[in-house]
Amino acid sequence: MKANSNKMKSTTMIRKLFLAVLLLSLFISCSDGDITIQSISFNEIGIESCTQTTATTLLFKINDTESLALQLPEGLLKNSVSEQTIQSSIPNQTTLNYRIFSEGISASYYCSVLPEIGVNVVKDANATAGTVFINTSLSEDGNNFKHEIQLSGVSFIVQDGKRITDVNLNDFGVFTTPK
Repeated sequence: MKANSNKMKSTTMIRKLFLAVLLLSLFISCSDGDITIQSISFNEIGIESCTQTTATTLLFKINDTESLALQLPEGLLKNSVSEQTIQSSIPNQTTLNYRIFSEGISASYYCSVLPEIGVNVVKDANATAGTVFINTSLSEDGNNFKHEIQLSGVSFIVQDGKRITDVNLNDFGVFTTPK
């Protein structure tokens, strides 16, 4: 009887130890609510801007609570067919910014004089490397210029210093300006 009692105490002790380890591992693995950026991909989202002229320097893409903003130097976009690919380096000449917001945003976030009220930036990442390539051609109907914008070698750093490595942003898109 005494051996049976010791065996039950041993089994109970193992169960308690197992439960304690399980709870500790769950506690350690639970997220504290921080948003971790795994990857960035906006290839399927269309380019937006506040104006449709070559004077435009800010192009952006919005995917509900995320945005990708490309700030080009003045005069980079031209209404003429490019003989060769135009290049601009990130971050020296061009800036590229990725943001996650507390709620969905619209183009007015970038275009209005006063920013939207109640929208908070949850995560903010600036590109620290990369190149912008622009090829300009005349549209088929001859009424517009199509500026095809490509990105290469883009690397982002988040506020806390973490690097975002899974960046799928090769095709930024086509921005059209009237002739």
